Amino acid sequence: MRALLTALLIAALPVRPPSEVLKLIVEARGKTVVLHFWASWCEACREEFPRLRSRFHQLAAQGVRIELISIDRPVDREKAQAMLKEFGLSKLPAILVDAPDPDPVVRAVGDPRWDGTLPATFVYDASGRLSRSFIGRIRDPSSLRVR
Repeated sequence: MRALLTALLIAALPVRPPSEVLKLIVEARGKTVVLHFWASWCEACREEFPRLRSRFHQLAAQGVRIELISIDRPVDREKAQAMLKEFGLSKLPAILVDAPDPDPVVRAVGDPRWDGTLPATFVYDASGRLSRSFIGRIRDPSSLRVR
């Protein structure tokens, strides 16, 4: 029973404060980073995940750091985890950002065009600079390229 509880806690989607978003970029210096923002209640996100699944896994296999960032409320963490599992994304790094006020997250991303619209994907180069943004659905997964 204790081993099962430990396994469940390890598998749980971690809940982090908004400051963690900037940390993800800073800590990955030297690596390309893709931050993908989504939520379990977002229909556009549900439509997009099946198209992006293979691309996310390809990029991760190439050494790109992929971070799936849910903006669900912490009480909905299980819904977010279930969605990752449903779309075959549960093995990629993911967090839930507890951001009742989305402004700190929006500012941390560094794209003044982003107003919090979901889904949203941001690509940072190895020096931590924002190099590409996709606000709204990515219709063609091959357009999610990194340098």
